[in-house]
Amino acid sequence: MGNMDRFIANIKEGGLSRGNRYELLITAPSISALGNFANNGGAEQLRYRVSTVSLPGKSIATSETKIYGPVRLAPYQITYDQLSFSVYLSDDFRERQYFEDWMHYVIDYDTHRIRYYKDYSASDMQLMVMDETNKVTNTYVFEESYPLSVGEVSMSYSNEEPATCDISMTYRKYISKSSYTEAGGGRKKRKSQENLRNTVESQGRSAEDIKRALSASGY
Repeated sequence: MGNMDRFIANIKEGGLSRGNRYELLITAPSISALGNFANNGGAEQLRYRVSTVSLPGKSIATSETKIYGPVRLAPYQITYDQLSFSVYLSDDFRERQYFEDWMHYVIDYDTHRIRYYKDYSASDMQLMVMDETNKVTNTYVFEESYPLSVGEVSMSYSNEEPATCDISMTYRKYISKSSYTEAGGGRKKRKSQENLRNTVESQGRSAEDIKRALSASGY
C-alpha cells in the first residue's frame, strides 16, 4: 500500500503527458520561392494543421575498441532520426506546395542547381509539448532543418476524410530547451538567441521580425 501511495503522489506531482498536447512551429528561410503562403503567415497557419508528429529518437554511435580484455564500445558521435509529421491540407493543397517549393529551392527544378546550405536551411523549428491546461512544459529545438520528402496524398471517391500529407525533414541536431545552461559556448549562444526571441515575441511581432532580429544580432 505504501508503494501505491508513493506512485499516486508521484503521478499527481509530475502528471502524465498527453500525446495530443503539442504544437510544431515551422520557420522556413526567408525566400521568395515559398510564395504568398510564406509571406502571409504560412508558418503560423501550419502550426494548427499538424495532425500527427513524432519526436525523433537520438542515439550515440559507437565503434568497437579492444586493447586487452573485453571489447568496449567507444562513442564517436550522436545520431538523430528524421523529423516526421502529417499535415491537414487546404482545398488548394497550399501546405504541400509550401514544402515542395522549399525542396525546389534546395535543388532548382529546372537547372538542378544545388544552393548553399545556409540559404535553404531554417534557423530552427520548435516542437512544443503542453500539459492539460495548454501550458508549454518543454520545447525541442531543431537546428538547420529543411524538407527531405513530401509524401503522397491518397484520394478516393469513397473517402470522406480530410486529405493529409506526410512530411519528413532532416536537420543537423536538436536539443530540449530544458537542457540550456549559461555555461559553454554553444549553450550560451542558444540561451542568448532564446532571450532575444522572447523579447521580440513579447512585443507582438511576427516570425519574420524574429528572423531579422536574430540575423542582425549575428545569429
